[in-house]
Amino acid sequence: MTHFRRWGAVYVLLMLFLGSWAAQFFTQLIEYRNAQQDHGQPFEWSGYWPDFLASTFENWQSEWLQLVFQAILLLGAKHWIFRVDAENTERIEAKIDDLRAYLVPLERQRPVPHD
Repeated sequence: MTHFRRWGAVYVLLMLFLGSWAAQFFTQLIEYRNAQQDHGQPFEWSGYWPDFLASTFENWQSEWLQLVFQAILLLGAKHWIFRVDAENTERIEAKIDDLRAYLVPLERQRPVPHD
């Protein structure tokens, strides 16, 4: 569960990316088929793929690819550069403070004489 809390934004962006890419695929496919019909030519996948890939790379360069890489780099840098998480540090410090509070009174107690 902690994995999804840390990387959830990346998964959301990935789903948005894949959804927009699928939408681009189908809308461009419809447009290409209509253009082929208007010119009286049959639809061929070999003609569609270069157009689709060219427009995909244009979109990736300007929008999605840049955004996804920024999200990955920013979230990844948080974990790579700052390896010690603030919550863990506070938890450890609280435990040390509890141990000190427990041990210091024991040291200050006088030994009980044995009869």
